[in-house]
Amino acid sequence: MSPAEQQERVFTPRLDIYWRALALYALALLAYGFVRSGLRNEVTVPLSDPLALLLLVFALWALCALVWTWYVQPRVALGADYLRIGNRFRERVISARDIRRIVLPRRYGWGRLVRIYLRGRRRVLLLRPAAYAEGRELLQALARLQRRLQ
Repeated sequence: MSPAEQQERVFTPRLDIYWRALALYALALLAYGFVRSGLRNEVTVPLSDPLALLLLVFALWALCALVWTWYVQPRVALGADYLRIGNRFRERVISARDIRRIVLPRRYGWGRLVRIYLRGRRRVLLLRPAAYAEGRELLQALARLQRRLQ
């Protein structure tokens, strides 16, 4: 194993975002059922009600996103001179010489994106560090890679 492979750090996405959204929408649906039923002893949520349908669609969307992210297992790995982006089905290794530049956000937060410009590719590669379990370390590792490129 080469020294560069020994220094590789793998970052996986946070799944708590999805199950929190699922719990929130399920609780909202349950609370809506309580409010809708009034003082009766049963809790019913008619599926013909547009608000109940909307909450149900959001809850199912969060469930599908959770299952999909868990199944696909996306990951980002940073080595000394490369970036490895992969999932369960495929993997792509981007060497440092293929990276034209890396634009880091000014602050850390959910809406902040890291933009990676590649040579010979028009589209920008976007990473959201806050979506990963060790997002601050991912941002620091990308900053170290950015300094190596200059």
